[in-house]
Amino acid sequence: MTRLNSYATVIPIIAKSDTVAENELQQYKQRILRDLEFHGIDIVKLPVNEEDDEETIAEVTEIQSRLPFAIVGSNDLVKTADGRIVRGRAYPWGVIEVDNENHCDFVKLRQMLIRSNMEDLRELTQLRYEQYRTKKLLSLGVTQDDSVFSTANPTERQAEARAVHEAKLAKMESDMKAVFQRKVAEKEAKLKQSEEELYARHRQMRAALDQQRQELEEVKRRLQNMFR
Repeated sequence: MTRLNSYATVIPIIAKSDTVAENELQQYKQRILRDLEFHGIDIVKLPVNEEDDEETIAEVTEIQSRLPFAIVGSNDLVKTADGRIVRGRAYPWGVIEVDNENHCDFVKLRQMLIRSNMEDLRELTQLRYEQYRTKKLLSLGVTQDDSVFSTANPTERQAEARAVHEAKLAKMESDMKAVFQRKVAEKEAKLKQSEEELYARHRQMRAALDQQRQELEEVKRRLQNMFR
């Protein structure tokens, strides 16, 4: 692990943590962290940005505080005492639920790897690769300007990626508003056209009724003249 530390991001986990008593697990975690520090092994440190909201900062802090992750793995569906069907392991004394944060840290590990910190981990991997590449090229006698080997700050790159993402969202919102306004304008135009057609039909019907009334008046007048 000491050699691997220079090339990869280390995320320590405790496999089969259900074999450790709950009251001993925190002590076990602290001992592992002390051993890692003693041997100079850097574990993953998730960046916290000042621009993030309090909820995001609290979430990242909570994930970092769970290291090393105590993991229980299982694909089996088991029934709990209250009748729920969950992924976990059944024992004579009870059920260990994989997706229950009170039982293990699997949810936090999944959250870090897939949901909240995937981009951060990708940036850290790129940073370590650039450091390895620089060291390897220098060991082969390749000399270039230092700027060739410089790597952007992961926090800055994340901020840039966030800015690009926000710009895309703003453009999508603008496009959606434009589409909505166009649809509204088309609908209003159709309604106006329908209104004009109804009004024109009304005028035609009224004109026809007026003509029919005039004709009836004329017939009435003629009949009156005949019987005088």
